[in-house]
Amino acid sequence: MINYDDELFLSKENETRYHSVLNSVKLHNEKWIASDILVSDILVSNIVVIKSWLEQMGWFEYLCSSHTIYPRIVKLFYANLENSTICVANSFILGNPVSITPELIAETLEIPNSGITHFNDIEKSKAISICLERPNFNPILTVTSSHLLIATRILLLIVTNTLLPREGLHTLPSERDLKLVACIKNGTLVNLPYLIVNHMLSRPNHIPYPMLISRILASLNLDISDDEHKVKPNHKQLINKAGIRSYNIKFEDGVWVKQLVGGREPVREPAIRAVVDGDEEEEEDDAQQFEMRPNVGVSSNSGSRPTLESLQAKMDLA
Repeated sequence: MINYDDELFLSKENETRYHSVLNSVKLHNEKWIASDILVSDILVSNIVVIKSWLEQMGWFEYLCSSHTIYPRIVKLFYANLENSTICVANSFILGNPVSITPELIAETLEIPNSGITHFNDIEKSKAISICLERPNFNPILTVTSSHLLIATRILLLIVTNTLLPREGLHTLPSERDLKLVACIKNGTLVNLPYLIVNHMLSRPNHIPYPMLISRILASLNLDISDDEHKVKPNHKQLINKAGIRSYNIKFEDGVWVKQLVGGREPVREPAIRAVVDGDEEEEEDDAQQFEMRPNVGVSSNSGSRPTLESLQAKMDLA
């Protein structure tokens, strides 16, 4: 005897997971780019280089597009998502089996399905050097978004909110975040469709890519267009001039600059350190990924006094 809604779920466990876990989890909504901030009206700006970085990867048009979101359908997709040892996201939507593959993502988004599928061969110190745009750096403190130049800082925002969205404080980029940013900046082709599917499979209790999944499912001609829960992307998800200002960055004298925080002069950026792998906390989805966290001081009063780095991280909204 079936004791669950078999029109929506593959098992009782999936139904329970949907109602007890996923139904209360917020969608991790992607951000998309207002292309006008990167083109003719502000050609003198220091962030127009972002457009060239994304165009050489073949991702610019995708990142400037949005799509209606179907929150209920997306949560059903993750509730029925099967475990997989290969890079295929198999699920079940409204009585239909669904398989999202890198090939399907590439075809739907019109982006390349080629390039590297992991970052194990990229040295962390090399990636940090590319991100900071300086060949030498003092290995003392940790990398945060505040150390990055404006264009790279916005690129990191795109990585952690759209390409490889993750929970937590985005001011402390992971090793994988920095390596992806470095690849984009130096033109190393990355297989984004592969990374997206892998990311879907590795986040069982998170709900990334709701806009992307909605777009893919709509392309499969499933009967979801009349879903009463559909919503348009919120303007707060748009990376435009107002959105960039919300990250303590303002447009001044033809360039984007970091805003003063609390009326004070910006703190001079401290030196950077390349953390050794053993010092970091492992990320949930990849044993090779590590969180780059501020060092804990060894002095007797380090537990009671905040460090300059920790204060910067709190002030840096990302």
